[in-house]
Amino acid sequence: MILNPKARKKVRIFAHKGRENKMKKIILGIITAMMMTACCENQPQETVSAIDSAEVVTDVMMSRRSIRAYKDSVISRETLNDILKCGINAPNGKSKQSYEIRVINSIALIDSITAAVVNDNPQIAEREGFKNIFVNAPCVICIAYDKNYDMSQVDCGLLGENIILSAWSKGIGSCCLGSSARWIKNSPSAKKYLDQMDFSEGYELLYCIALGYPDETPNAKPRKEDMIKFME
Repeated sequence: MILNPKARKKVRIFAHKGRENKMKKIILGIITAMMMTACCENQPQETVSAIDSAEVVTDVMMSRRSIRAYKDSVISRETLNDILKCGINAPNGKSKQSYEIRVINSIALIDSITAAVVNDNPQIAEREGFKNIFVNAPCVICIAYDKNYDMSQVDCGLLGENIILSAWSKGIGSCCLGSSARWIKNSPSAKKYLDQMDFSEGYELLYCIALGYPDETPNAKPRKEDMIKFME
């Protein structure tokens, strides 16, 4: 899938060639297709398709977990473009699309950024199992917001939600990272990599999203349902 010219201005990918876990993608595709096309003899096709689609979407949202352990498999450019297209189709204020995206799909570049940050903050590398500053993910999406638009951070959040849900529907795990963005911005040694991201004037790195094929299956943490109140 190819992003349109307007979208390409917002999205840049720092690529690294590699193999993707094709079998997992094929299996997930078959399962999703079966769920989406299943029908009941006693219901109109249109009604059943709507019900099945809603169930698939709900399952993706409810089953998604933050992943902090990843396999080494590289995510293909085609798959990343599919995920990013879902991301930029998120709702946004006044259709300003007030975000910019940089994709790092190169292990070598991730390692270089990590080395720069660790040079200024050695304690970061003391974490057990540490490989890089993006919870050891093989791919990272960096999202910048427009400092001159007061709702830009909301737009960036909606963008990120679409990205992580689209990724999960393809069997790809994710983790939203605020600390990684702060480390990069506050590390003098990492400045050249921040400059390499080349965000437009007035834009600033807000947060990162780690992406990769999961190597763990974490349980859901309790949610505070009492935070929801209906006003009558």
